[in-house]
Amino acid sequence: MTFRPLHISGHLYFVTGTVIRWLRLFNDIKYTKVILDSMDWHRKYYRMKLFAFVIMPNHLHWISLPLDPCTINDNIRTFASFTAHKILSTAKENNHKDNLTAFAEDAKTGKHNRIWLDLQAKNIKNERFLSQKLEYIHNNPTTKDWFSLESRSGYKYSSACFYDEGKEPIIFIDDLYEYLVNI
Repeated sequence: MTFRPLHISGHLYFVTGTVIRWLRLFNDIKYTKVILDSMDWHRKYYRMKLFAFVIMPNHLHWISLPLDPCTINDNIRTFASFTAHKILSTAKENNHKDNLTAFAEDAKTGKHNRIWLDLQAKNIKNERFLSQKLEYIHNNPTTKDWFSLESRSGYKYSSACFYDEGKEPIIFIDDLYEYLVNI
């Protein structure tokens, strides 16, 4: 199910995506690269400012600002469509039969395959909610014993290194604090 938030121009959004059956799809760099490429494309082509992200083995989160004329729904739709098609073709190219079977079995009526269990966005209406979600994103790899990390900034598929240590993450992001100072 995809939740369609009310689009309010100038609002930040907290986005969450979950892979069907909670498959640990993003343990494979081939699939993780699809996600990174799509996030980066949306940012490079002025569809959104990307302020924070994390890609976990079976889900992802990001904070973004849709850029006019795009809405958050436009960004989620293009992200979901591109990543689903590319993940499916990657699974076929690499003969990942278990994934292909899961995608086909979880398909909704009238569809051939399904990758995403859920993609949803929530309006960020205040500073407290923004701060909570930013921390949640960056702490995600350190919860539930996902990984044995010395620090959250050590997780490669996250923007925590940018905010904690001033290092560039695996894809370029926009500086949330710089944005907040200038609005």
